Amino acid sequence: MRKNPHAWLNWALPVVTVGIVLLFWQAVTVGGVVSPAQFPTMSSTMAALGSELASGRVWPAIGATLIGWVIGMLITIGLGLIIGTALAFNGFAQRSAAPVIEIFKAIPAIAILPLVILVAGSTLPMKVFLVCFAAFWPFLIQVIYGVRSMDPIVLDTAKALGIRGPRRFLAISIPSAAPYLVTGMRIASAQALILCIVAEIVGGAAGIGRNILLAQNSGVVAYPTMYAYIIVAGVLGIALTGAFFLLEKRVMHWHESQRNIRASNKVGAA
Repeated sequence: MRKNPHAWLNWALPVVTVGIVLLFWQAVTVGGVVSPAQFPTMSSTMAALGSELASGRVWPAIGATLIGWVIGMLITIGLGLIIGTALAFNGFAQRSAAPVIEIFKAIPAIAILPLVILVAGSTLPMKVFLVCFAAFWPFLIQVIYGVRSMDPIVLDTAKALGIRGPRRFLAISIPSAAPYLVTGMRIASAQALILCIVAEIVGGAAGIGRNILLAQNSGVVAYPTMYAYIIVAGVLGIALTGAFFLLEKRVMHWHESQRNIRASNKVGAA
């Protein structure tokens, strides 16, 4: 079996695309297509990013954002698994809760931000609550769908073997619903990070968002720094999404979807 001669394209094409975007950015700003006062050049933004990295100001901001994100996601996953599994196994409870879930799912988390700031202030609990509110509903729905998609034969076998309660939850429900759970976590994590940074911008809580706000308020001279922190936010989002894809690959190695991916890779490399 020989290696796929085109495997290098998997990483080369994204790198080339990013390079083209950066060159286009530099060209439109230097060429006067857009005003450098409002949209700084790529070179000045990269210089500002390098300065922030060298000074160490970036890392506390990233840490503050990640703390709110991690705590919110842990609460979301814990409550989502418990409540979602309970609703999935109780049709009456699920039908009763469906209108409430749909109503809260339709409310943009940003809409309740002023109320949360009024109650909790510009604090970590404020960020955690918004993260939970944004991430909980999509994850809860994935849990319900995942548990309800379980093979009835598996449930009947578990009942016949006397597997009930927490044991059934850990040994049967979670593994059977794993594809839905991983997808739900990936969707919820992206929304959670967005709301975490928005809460920092609007509420002034510590993190990447507050650094963006401070740079904006410092005037045109600090605009490259503002865009630098926007890039940091984007890179952080990509890193978290990639981490969840790796988690899916590790945890779901036994699942049919991952076996199909491995099989297609082998065929391509043959």
